[in-house]
Amino acid sequence: MHLSLEELLAVRDNEAGAEAAAHVASCAACAAEVERLRAVRQELAALGEQRPETDLWQAIVSAAAAQRQHRRLAVAGWLVAGLAATFTLAIGIRGGLEAWHEATLARETKQYVAESQRLEERLRTADVGGGVMSGQTAGGIVQLEDRIGVIDAQLARAGSQRYPSKEVLGLWQERVQLLGALVNLQTTRTAYMGL
Repeated sequence: MHLSLEELLAVRDNEAGAEAAAHVASCAACAAEVERLRAVRQELAALGEQRPETDLWQAIVSAAAAQRQHRRLAVAGWLVAGLAATFTLAIGIRGGLEAWHEATLARETKQYVAESQRLEERLRTADVGGGVMSGQTAGGIVQLEDRIGVIDAQLARAGSQRYPSKEVLGLWQERVQLLGALVNLQTTRTAYMGL
């Protein structure tokens, strides 16, 4: 049985025990292998020390720093993109809510405009008759008609807006209330005969 590579290297380096050295002395194959290992060692020793042309450590450190910086920038980019998406979503939701609110205002305003037109038609077709009305009733009618005139002027100024606003809706609501009161005054007034 022959020696292992570790035992042969120990013999080559004069670190082997007496038994391993005696085996190499009596075995031609093991002795030849020890000689081959000595020759390899001499050839390796004859080679000059070679160093890399540049210091690779500095390049490795620089590359690692660049990768860390790239990762930081990528994370920052994703954070900015996430914030931008959140901001865009918030604006979209706000815009949607505003559009819904404007549509609701437009619908309600349309209803008040239709009611206003119905009440005006009722006033036009009302039979006022030839009776006499009290000064208080006449004064009330004039006040209502004056207030309706002021509201009509405000509505004309607000008509240039693209969408009905709360203020415009409020004006139409007030106009309908005033027209309703005017209809009530004209249809329920007491006629005085003989004045």
